[in-house]
Amino acid sequence: MAEGLRHQNKQPVISGGRPHIESDDLLIDILSRLPVKTLVRFRCVCKSWRALISDSHLVTTHLRRSNRRRLLFSLAPYQSIDIRVLNDVVCHYLISKHFRPVVLPVYIGALKIVGSCNGLVCLLGNSELIVVWNPSTRHARLLTVPNEFRFGSIRFYGFGYDSTIDDYKVVVGHTSMKNGTRTTTVVIVQLKTESWRTFDCVDYVHLLGQGCLVNGALHWVEMAWKEVLMIQPVLHARIMSFDLAEETFREFIPLSYLSRDERLISARVGIAEDSLFVYLFTDSGITMWVMKEYRVNGTWTKETQIPTKTPHLPQKFCYCNPICILENGEVLINSGDLMLYNPNGGGNRNVLGTPADLAPEPVMYLESLVSPFKEDN
Repeated sequence: MAEGLRHQNKQPVISGGRPHIESDDLLIDILSRLPVKTLVRFRCVCKSWRALISDSHLVTTHLRRSNRRRLLFSLAPYQSIDIRVLNDVVCHYLISKHFRPVVLPVYIGALKIVGSCNGLVCLLGNSELIVVWNPSTRHARLLTVPNEFRFGSIRFYGFGYDSTIDDYKVVVGHTSMKNGTRTTTVVIVQLKTESWRTFDCVDYVHLLGQGCLVNGALHWVEMAWKEVLMIQPVLHARIMSFDLAEETFREFIPLSYLSRDERLISARVGIAEDSLFVYLFTDSGITMWVMKEYRVNGTWTKETQIPTKTPHLPQKFCYCNPICILENGEVLINSGDLMLYNPNGGGNRNVLGTPADLAPEPVMYLESLVSPFKEDN
């Protein structure tokens, strides 16, 4: 599951030293306010401009000021859209004019979107490849998974920045049977040092999918069902967090705190107004709660509710995935298509005018100059 908008969390900013030439300060101040696309072109002016635009101080300053966020929603071809466009355009045929192709310079076949942070998008290709990619600059770094760290049945994953060591981390959880017990193995990769390590645990086999990054921690909903097929109501559910600095799991909140007496079918987490939100799927519909103050249970506020009988909502609505809440209050939903739900009028509208290979977990990313290569950060 963003600055100035209600849908995305402002991530911690990378550290970096100041340039040696003090006279460049004014130029850096000006350049840091420009779009990435313009700055990428300016790199071709001369060697000194290329060096300046790659300087860590400019990269950091630009990141702090950037509020241009895009949604990577399609994988074939790779396409993104400025999220602000969705606030104003009422016709999907007009929206499609704002789609922008993005280039992934390496081919990795089938993939999962692990997450995004500070403009970097992390992708997972089968069990052998990890790609860290900046769609704005088109730079991509390919990491080959060592044989001893190859993934089994992948269950959950996430990507984020650890401010205590000024480095990015990829987290992948996969399960296997060990001595007759289903065990989760967590693989952690640090980008700068390209170091790999694992630890085993038996308590988190029910975590699924993409982790939501808030306050330096990844968050998932853990659910347990009576039946293995996961088609019965949930027996119990809770939000679990993984602190990227401490590399430890902890229970964030049991979801019975929010679902009350309603029969919980499913749940997921996301980000809204720089805060964690959870969407609960019950017999009555989808209810979205926002935590206004991080880790303070008393600050959960009901943001919106989407009734089961909403027109054009898929019959298996529990497979819908709310992506974000726009400035105008509409909810962007992945239902196999991209659609917008208006909680005031109760109606839906389709965002896509033409078929697309919609990503199972579309991701929001910030336009930034941050490089996936360790020598540039």
